[in-house]
Amino acid sequence: MRLLLLLVLISLSATVADAQRSRHRTTSDRSSIQARQRELLSLQRSIQQREQMIKELAEKEKTTAKAAEQLRQLIERQQRYLRLLDGELRALDEQLRALQSEHQRHRSDYSHNYEQWRRFILLLVAADMRDDDDAGLDTAIISAALRAMEARLRSTQQQRDSTAEALDRLRQYRAARQLLLAQQQREQQRLQRMLALRTQLLEKLRKNRQAITDELGKLRKSLQIIKQSIERLSHAERSSASKGKSMQHVDLGFLQPPARGAILRGYGEYRHPLTGARAFNSGVDIAVPVGTAIKAAAAGTVVSVRWLPAMNTVIIIEHRNGIRTVYGNVERASVREGQRVEAGETIGTSGETLGGAFVHFELWRGAERLDPTGVVR
Repeated sequence: MRLLLLLVLISLSATVADAQRSRHRTTSDRSSIQARQRELLSLQRSIQQREQMIKELAEKEKTTAKAAEQLRQLIERQQRYLRLLDGELRALDEQLRALQSEHQRHRSDYSHNYEQWRRFILLLVAADMRDDDDAGLDTAIISAALRAMEARLRSTQQQRDSTAEALDRLRQYRAARQLLLAQQQREQQRLQRMLALRTQLLEKLRKNRQAITDELGKLRKSLQIIKQSIERLSHAERSSASKGKSMQHVDLGFLQPPARGAILRGYGEYRHPLTGARAFNSGVDIAVPVGTAIKAAAAGTVVSVRWLPAMNTVIIIEHRNGIRTVYGNVERASVREGQRVEAGETIGTSGETLGGAFVHFELWRGAERLDPTGVVR
């Protein structure tokens, strides 16, 4: 009889314990569902923002690519013009050499004719001094010869002066074309610098768009994981008939920061570092070097260690009074699910994502997301 009574008592105790565990699971599942739904909405907003960012970057990339192509075409036309100027200068150099040669020949002819005229004058002076008898005949011949010599002298002088003026004009024109060539070469260099800047900007836009596209893919994967988690939790909640009790106010003074560093991004909305668009941060991001030890904010039990796209490994620890802390961007986790940890115990090391090197820290009380800024400061 006593043995039977003992068995009944054990059965009753097991039934009560099962009922308590069921109520606890129902409350926990409902809180998790609400938390996941909020996270789902936040991810959906982030996905929409990044889709808009990609659209804007693609438009900027298109405009920049068009401007770069126009610059390339302008540079090609400039290069053709420079080649024409260079060819013209070479032709001018040939003309200058030919004209200099011609001018030198006319100078020589003038000097030669002048020397002949001078000697002829000297001979006349000498003959006049001798007072020859054939002066009348000599005068007619001499006058004709003198006129012919003077005519040749004037002709060669005109040719000399004419080629000198033409040579001067050609030199001035060549100097002007040389100056134009130098100006166009400087313009070519300026266009080349502009093209280099446009090319750098285009490459940066393409990298940013690709980075955000990759991040968007990760967010979409996270979105799918969260949807599946909500479906599982909803199914578990529907299978239980118990209702959970509401959370009571608890003191958060027992919590300590997971790492020491400046707040890179605070709780709430912030501007995306690549595009300037606004996004929502569900916790705080503490700037720390890669590999920094991450400490448990308080004693508790590790309930989740999983990898999520765009967040690296995420660790969730459950503390007393329904408090949960979340640690994101963990490069290496040193704890496992179900493990008991103490306050300040190292649970992993920090990593780096597209947003930089930091530790992501969230604070929850049941299904309610809390601002962890007061804990990390």
